Amino acid sequence: MIIETEMNCSSICWAEPVRVRIGHGIPIDIDGPQSALNAMTQRWPQERGESYDRARRLCMAALGRRVSAASIRDDFIAACLEAEILAS
Repeated sequence: MIIETEMNCSSICWAEPVRVRIGHGIPIDIDGPQSALNAMTQRWPQERGESYDRARRLCMAALGRRVSAASIRDDFIAACLEAEILAS
């Protein structure tokens, strides 16, 4: 499932993207909750923990404009650290 919205990306993008490397793929930049949710739904490692669950819920809330997108970036980073996919 790919999540698509009609919202203007500039209003839902993070000031600085989060770089991840999933599996043996090349590093990719996740620029906001929409691309984070797509990565979490489509490409995330099988083992998922509490940080994954929290970040996923918050990404959906940000897309629904219930929370600030900027405020959940650290939660997404925590999920990346938990999954050991944060790239430098």
